[in-house]
Amino acid sequence: MYDGRGTADSHQTTYRPDLDGLRAVAVLSVIACHLSKSALPSGYLGVDIFFVLSGFLITNVIWREAANRDFSIARFYERRVRRILPALSVLLIVVSACAVKLLLPCDLKDFARSVFATLTFVANVYFWRDTGYFGKLAEEKPLLHVWSLGVEEQFYILFPLLVLFCLRWRRSAMLPLTATLVLLSLIANILAIHWAQDSMAFYLLPARAWEIGAGALLALAAPATIPYQWSRQILALLAVALLIVGLCFKGLSLGGMIPASSWVVVGTTLAIYVGSAGGSWLTHALSRPILVWVGLISYSLYLWHWPILVFARYYLVRSTLSPVEAAGVFLLSVSLAALSLRFVERPFRNRAMPIRSVVTWVACGCLVVAIASAATLAQKGFPARFPPDVVRINSAVGTEFHCDLNDYIAIGLSRGCLMSVASRDPADATVALVGNSYAQMYTPLVSDILRENNRGGILVPMNSCLPTPDFNESSTCMALAARNLKTVESLPRIRIVILAMTWKWTVPMYTPAGQVSEENQTKEFIESLDHVIQDLEQRSKMVVLIGPISPPMWETASVVSRNLAFGHKTIAPLFLPEDAFWTMEGEAIQHFTARSDIVFIRPDRIQCSQGACGYFRDGASLFADSSHLAESALPVFRPAFEPALKQAFQRTAQ
Repeated sequence: MYDGRGTADSHQTTYRPDLDGLRAVAVLSVIACHLSKSALPSGYLGVDIFFVLSGFLITNVIWREAANRDFSIARFYERRVRRILPALSVLLIVVSACAVKLLLPCDLKDFARSVFATLTFVANVYFWRDTGYFGKLAEEKPLLHVWSLGVEEQFYILFPLLVLFCLRWRRSAMLPLTATLVLLSLIANILAIHWAQDSMAFYLLPARAWEIGAGALLALAAPATIPYQWSRQILALLAVALLIVGLCFKGLSLGGMIPASSWVVVGTTLAIYVGSAGGSWLTHALSRPILVWVGLISYSLYLWHWPILVFARYYLVRSTLSPVEAAGVFLLSVSLAALSLRFVERPFRNRAMPIRSVVTWVACGCLVVAIASAATLAQKGFPARFPPDVVRINSAVGTEFHCDLNDYIAIGLSRGCLMSVASRDPADATVALVGNSYAQMYTPLVSDILRENNRGGILVPMNSCLPTPDFNESSTCMALAARNLKTVESLPRIRIVILAMTWKWTVPMYTPAGQVSEENQTKEFIESLDHVIQDLEQRSKMVVLIGPISPPMWETASVVSRNLAFGHKTIAPLFLPEDAFWTMEGEAIQHFTARSDIVFIRPDRIQCSQGACGYFRDGASLFADSSHLAESALPVFRPAFEPALKQAFQRTAQ
């Protein structure tokens, strides 16, 4: 019944229904996680199952053709075009039309940029720069999921070149070279995680290639042979156990020693290997007709489920759906995926349709969405579709600071961002801005003041980590903070170090001795920050400390603008009573205000007035997301920053 016609495996001499069953496990895991993270916390690792399968299947075909001296890069890319682009083009057309109808201007502009990234297969790089996968704003990005296509296609741009090299040089080198690249990629993944660059480990090819490479190694190895049936059954049980551990237990990475996806990658590789060696009970289970059918539609199902879910949550202004709503999203996704398989995937993958026709249709579809996206950007998201007050509030969404790629620079083992350094040499910087994302959000304001005073600076970000080596979210963050501070201290011309960070935390905090109790957190934080200041001052650095603000902890700009646009009520508070803010932050504020050896910036004096620390001002949101100031709000806080920084400049000039 299932002979593989029209599947991703249709170009193979033999069709394995169990691999389509694995595809079903992969896509259903991803959808389950997206519909309800509590149902399957690590279900997003289903993407890693896809990566292993892709590496195995495509390498199997490539190497088989190479063995017959029949490998052609042109034919390889023809298969990829037929497999990927028609269904993707149809999706982009439909989703773009829905986006123009539904998305508010700022979100529509972001969508248009993501379309261009998708068309050029660099969506993974774009979303790495644009947002974290698990951030709340990820729920508002209809094309976020195509980052995985970017990773795969980048891999398959490079991998055939390696095949050709080995065919012309030495065929026997293919396996050891691939194994070496897999190992290097795995090391890159682990190092990225240890350097607190989780988004880099998640999105970028160098840290992801090892998963596709695991499947490729299996295809390049000698044919699988497991002589005893009982041993195949045990290995199948082990494969299932690994998959369950990987998909059901979030963050099981043994303290960062291995990637959390390792369990799924090894489990998938083992399941494929057992099936290649004669099969087992698992092979038969994966070959059940319902799983095979889901596997057949898995590519289109993966494409369609996410934008449908995003649009539903976007309109409802909710991050969670009711069971009935989730079921509706799932059924609509399955229906569209089945239609896509029948009317798009199979006709375009059928060689009866000339490749010239395939390319023509795909090019026309891509051109349509590219023109529409360019028009969207040119018209700034077509703001006339919504009332002015909605547009004003929405304009703050997603305007957190991101370092320009041209300003990125290596600082020791870290990544820094130049601020008004004409020579582009970090050794010429006289000011260092150090901290987590709160340091980054103040960068444009600090950079402007530095430029006006003919000074150069450098941002040394630590992502989610505080700049305190003995009070932080993890031992990894402690090590990163210590290393980055030493790097800053080593820069010869740095006279001023500006420290900025969050002052309250939603995760357990730790000292070198272990976890900090809740009632002692403020005390431990103050003592740790005092140690940092003392260490910097002993090295003749002037310390400027940026004090706390009151973040809303909900997506103010996005939620309020959508509620106004779609006729919903906003029930979340629009301010925090100043007394409540002072109860939380007063002890630390009083402590550092009393220190005459530092310059203490008080942005709370700008945000808080008349008994309330507001999240809006003059009809606009002060915040770009749940906790970071919008770019448009930074001038509001300038009166707190400019005199304080000038005071620091004067002190260091004496």
